[in-house]
Formats: sequence, structure tokens, C-alpha cells
Amino acid sequence: GGQQRAAPCPHGGPGGQGQPQAEAAGTGRGHRGGHRPGAVVGVAQRLRQGLGVAGGGPGPGPGVLQTRKARRLKQAKEEAQMEVEQYRREREQEFQSKQQAAMGSQGNLSAEVEQATRRQVQGMQSSQQRNRERVLAQLLGMVCDVRPQVHPNYRIAV
Repeated sequence: GGQQRAAPCPHGGPGGQGQPQAEAAGTGRGHRGGHRPGAVVGVAQRLRQGLGVAGGGPGPGPGVLQTRKARRLKQAKEEAQMEVEQYRREREQEFQSKQQAAMGSQGNLSAEVEQATRRQVQGMQSSQQRNRERVLAQLLGMVCDVRPQVHPNYRIAV
């Protein structure tokens, strides 16, 4: 009469190693696990759909699965690119901070060198101002003091 044969339990429940067991119609309590065997098929179909595996039953066709897969691949690629960009920005920031720290000490060094150079130039300019008159007088004295004499290499041809 009112009894149905249920699908075998996937985990080999009572009734003999995966053998079908009688279930009271509509109660869902004829199986020890407490689930309806038909529900397992529904779960398997949902898993196949989620994994993108074409199964034996109604579900998305291969074209839909390919577009889903392409969409997931594109999303994964974009996420990977964003991670790479973030990593590159972090490294660039680290480099800039290290370079700034190194250049900071060199910046002080270059400022010191520049200041020392200015002091030397100012010293030379003041020395030039002090000695200018004396050097000009000496130079004019040498140019204006003409002593005619015959050069030692000059030979008079006879």
C-alpha cells in the first residue's frame, strides 16, 4: 500500500550498506539520518551549479557556465592587480621615506659645503680688494719701467 522505496542512503545507513530502506510516506523519518534522500539530489545539483560543473539534470548550460567562469577570472585578475598596485605603492612609500632619511643627512652636508664655499669666496673677494692697489702699482711699474737691452740670443751678423 502506502509504503514507498527510498533511494539508498549515501553514507550507508541501516538496512545494509547503502541498501534502500522503507520510509513512511511523507514523514521523512524512515531513515536514521533524518534527511530525505531526495534532498541530497537537490544539494548535489546546487553544488554542481556553484562549482560550474555540468551535471545530469536541469541547470545552466555550458555557455552560462563559461560566462560565469570568465567573470570570476576577470574579477580575480582585477583583485590581483589591485593587490600588486597596493604592494607597489607601499614599497614606493618605503623607498621614498628611506631616501628622504638618507638625503636629509646629505642635505645638511650639502648645506654645510655650500656655506663653506661662500665663506671662501667672500675671503677671496676681501683679499682681492685689499691687495688690488698694490698689485696694480706693481704691474704698472713693471710695464712702464723700460730698460733697453739687447737680448742674449741676438747675434750681430758681420
